[in-house]
Amino acid sequence: MAMNGILNKVKKVLNVFYVQQSPCGHSSRVVKCWRWNINDIFDNRHSKYAVVVLNRTITQNREVIKRVWNNGCLLLASLRMTVDGGTVHWDKFVKSLPENEQKIMKLPDMITGDFDSITKDILQKYKNQGCKTIHTPNQEHTDFTKALIELKNYCEEHKTKMDDVIAIAQSSGRIDQILGNIQTLYLAKENNLVHSNTAVYIMSDDTLSWLLQPGDHIIDIPEESRKHKRGWCSLVPVGGACANVTTNGLKWNLDNQELKFGKLVSTSNAFDGSELVKIKCSHIILWSMKVPSLANK
Repeated sequence: MAMNGILNKVKKVLNVFYVQQSPCGHSSRVVKCWRWNINDIFDNRHSKYAVVVLNRTITQNREVIKRVWNNGCLLLASLRMTVDGGTVHWDKFVKSLPENEQKIMKLPDMITGDFDSITKDILQKYKNQGCKTIHTPNQEHTDFTKALIELKNYCEEHKTKMDDVIAIAQSSGRIDQILGNIQTLYLAKENNLVHSNTAVYIMSDDTLSWLLQPGDHIIDIPEESRKHKRGWCSLVPVGGACANVTTNGLKWNLDNQELKFGKLVSTSNAFDGSELVKIKCSHIILWSMKVPSLANK
């Protein structure tokens, strides 16, 4: 798929509820269903969103990063955040652009963190340009988690909510930081760090990851992902075992199977060429997938 196909809007599906009858017809239960449109992933013209730059080298496609950061909505404001040393990486990214492009890149609205990895000169540089800085010294949470807490505070203060949060990160390097980012995804919902209808995505290298809550999910798979010779996806339980998972549209589908560390974890799965992947899960799982056009050219 061409870049324009993947660079549309982050469109998180509205939550849909439907009644599922029991086999005997005597009782019913409400099942929650989501649809995720991956073909419309990064052009937020119709939603409020926040972009959060974490403390990792920015390796993604420049055009993707520029559009996510600078796009904004025509009618709805977005929030741009850099987290501690992520501000240094953002500054390097901007300086790597042609001079005419540097001039149009918007400044961070907010810089957060315990400030142990940002340099004093970079912090002062952005303070001088009017960027809001929030020192978050609490060591019981990662800077990513604390950034979401500050985002929540911002939303409460301004009586608004974000439809989506896109964290720019990386999936290589220190495994403890990678796991820490997944922990933040989990805490975002479990501890209500974001609004219940806000989706939090991690964009790392050529990968997009987010949590699937218990229920039914339909994921639109872009052509570039399903036809890529090294296309992949994964389903990993988070916060405990996922007792039952059923999928359709994968090379190796699951049929009412348990995902659990020490037993089965569906890594290095792939697509069967279908435009849709359907997933039914009883507990939270982490869904990740390759999106080739996110990669740096």
